[in-house]
Parts: sequence; structure tokens; C-alpha cells
Amino acid sequence: MSKLWLLLFRFGPLIRRLGQTPYRRFTVATLRRAGIVVANPQWVSPRAYFDIGRPNAITIEDGAVISHDVKLLTHDFSLDRVAVQLGALREGEEFVRYAPVLVGTNAFIGMNAIVLPGISVGAGSIVGAGSVVTRDVPENTVVAGNPAREICGTAEYLARSRGKFIVKNHQR
Repeated sequence: MSKLWLLLFRFGPLIRRLGQTPYRRFTVATLRRAGIVVANPQWVSPRAYFDIGRPNAITIEDGAVISHDVKLLTHDFSLDRVAVQLGALREGEEFVRYAPVLVGTNAFIGMNAIVLPGISVGAGSIVGAGSVVTRDVPENTVVAGNPAREICGTAEYLARSRGKFIVKNHQR
């Protein structure tokens, strides 16, 4: 993981200056080399953390956005020490859970969010900044908090928030 992070962190900002398309191509190629299943995301921050202990454990679909300092986790050792303490493991054994993470088409994951192992963030969903996602997020749903809870549907969120946003044109 450290090599991937170094590549994105070091070279990502440089390539991003050339424009979003070269940056996206570079990011997608780098993530694929690291064993992440990635389609054509809209944006992946060079500061995101990908727990890639196993190949194909993370899938990022078309149009997805992964913001700064997001963590996508695919393994859990939290019960390992408990199992040792309770004598449930033999010498040399570990108690671990591996589970894949899916970021669906056009999903948005806000800054500092943590997505735990085995979670799917549905297509068109929004995960609020700083959220800890402990359950699957249905399609077109806004979640936020720790643990993340459903706030509303994305259509409702768009309707009540539209006036707070501007439309930018990226064509040159």
C-alpha cells in the first residue's frame, strides 16, 4: 500500500495540473496495478487510503468520487487479541476477517470517511464527511455520522440544497 500511496501523493498533484483527464488516467492505472478493480471514477484523492491486503478486494465504479483522507478497509483483526486473551487460538493462529468494499456508480464519499470491511456504497449515494460506514448504503441515499445513518434520499437532498451550489463549466 505504501508504494501506491507514494505514487498518488507524489505524482498525482503534478499530473492533475495537466488537467483532470490525465490525472484520472494516471490514478486508474496506478489503482489497477495495486489490485483494485476500478472503472472510470470521477475523482480519487491522492490522499485516500486503500486497504489492499488482497487483490480485487476494492471495487470503484464509474463516476465515483473518493475525497481526501477517505479510508476503505477490507480486513478486520479487532477480535484477534480477544481470541488470544480467551484462549480461543493456538500458537501461530490469527483471527481475521476479510471482506470486499464496493463504491458504486456515481457514489460520493466525503472527506475523512471510513468505510468498514464488507460494505457496499450504492450507486448515486452520498457518504458525509467524517462518517464511519458500518452498514451497506442503499442506492441514492445520503448517510452521515458515526456510525453513519440514513439522512434522506439524494433526490430530496438535491431539492433542498440546490440553491447552495453553483454550476461550473469545465470545458476549455
